[in-house]
Amino acid sequence: MCARSVLLSCVLTLAGTSAAASAQDGRLPPSLSSDRVGFANATSVAAREHLTMELGVRAAFGDTPEAALPSLSLRAGLFDWLEARVRGPDGVGRFPASGALFGVSDPLVGLKAGGRFADGVAMSFDWEVSLPLGTDGGFGAPEAMLFTGLQLDWTFWGPLTLTPHVVARVLAVRDAASGETVRLFEGGGSLRFTWLALEVLGLWVQSYVLKSETSDWRVAVGGGLFWRVDPNVQLDASFDAGVTEEAIPPTAIAGTTILF
Repeated sequence: MCARSVLLSCVLTLAGTSAAASAQDGRLPPSLSSDRVGFANATSVAAREHLTMELGVRAAFGDTPEAALPSLSLRAGLFDWLEARVRGPDGVGRFPASGALFGVSDPLVGLKAGGRFADGVAMSFDWEVSLPLGTDGGFGAPEAMLFTGLQLDWTFWGPLTLTPHVVARVLAVRDAASGETVRLFEGGGSLRFTWLALEVLGLWVQSYVLKSETSDWRVAVGGGLFWRVDPNVQLDASFDAGVTEEAIPPTAIAGTTILF
């Protein structure tokens, strides 16, 4: 416990250094922007000329339990409205009755543009491409895949924010019958309701739907909380579960966002 306390103190100290320096020379400190966690990304982008790092662990409790970490995401602020981003790869463990399997997922690279364009309204748009570097056997795709998303925030009353979100993806999957790679279009969206209970504590609930060319509608619901333990450090936890048969199994996620 002592070692963990020292490590956390060091992280908080390092993360707060840039904000303290900015305050001393009269500039506003950079604001933390977190894409953790949930179906939708944030409408804000990473702070300009700063690095935002996100880490976490995910555990799914379906017929085949699965765990993944470190859920690494690095987001570099290029302009006030644009960030470059790298996500993954993750180490993945699957635990079917036949025995444990371990592998590495595909990393993704991309960009996100966003910002506030009206009073109480903000929007972002992101593009990501997966790199087929993951482990064979279902941990990685056979070729690159394209992911796009559009987020819209509407702060309609005090601490309450409504976030609609749409997503479009081009997936590359292996056809079980022929063994060939086929491309599928997948689309959907979500609706998220966030309540900023305290200045540093927020709670949210969401529902989302997804459908591909070969699947039925997949519906899931979930919720979580985030806690700003330091101006540059946020902790989060969430839980999601599918409503329809093909949707995700019950899944718990926890992690952190750190602004450097």
